[in-house]
Amino acid sequence: MTYYGDPTSRGWRNSALTRIVGSAASWFLFALCFSLLLAVSFVVMSIGGSCASGGPYEIAVECPDGVAAFAPLSIVGGLIAVAISVFLAQGFGTPISTWAWPILFIGLGVAFLVAQDVTGYIVGGMFVLMGAVPLVLELRGSLQRVFIGQNAANGAQLYEGERARRSLMSPRQPNPEGAVKPTFAHWLVGLGIPVLAAIAGYQVAVLWFAAAS
Repeated sequence: MTYYGDPTSRGWRNSALTRIVGSAASWFLFALCFSLLLAVSFVVMSIGGSCASGGPYEIAVECPDGVAAFAPLSIVGGLIAVAISVFLAQGFGTPISTWAWPILFIGLGVAFLVAQDVTGYIVGGMFVLMGAVPLVLELRGSLQRVFIGQNAANGAQLYEGERARRSLMSPRQPNPEGAVKPTFAHWLVGLGIPVLAAIAGYQVAVLWFAAAS
């Protein structure tokens, strides 16, 4: 017996192609948005930690070109990326729902630490801790699940080993009857597609931010 989730589920959303495209699209968008947000953070840190644009009041530090637009755009886009992953990837590939929080807070924490002042060290340290703790808890639940997800592209739930357990971001029972033991191909596709998509998203973000600055 091979486990494919709900055997009555049919349609485009439950196809292997949809899961693959969903994983790739979500990681591309998330990497694009996070890279833009990180670039904005470093720019703002370099001009003293705050800036403003528009409004009726006199502005002490004007935001550089692109900062005011990219900051809200990147946040909204990141949330959309997580939604795409949950709705389309459905457990296939490196799960953004697991990585989004750690990447966001650890990344922004590093930006604060680079500022090299007391406030930056305190806030940066707190951000890094806030991002690292949930990631460690997920890794303790299942190392495999954190990197290639809980499902294969065709929807089959993957066998995660006897020590795997449920976690906050993966509440489903691991290793149901008929779970498929992952092969090298599962690792190659489940990890490779998100990595390549994320690299592409980062490259687009660099070019876009440079063109707007």
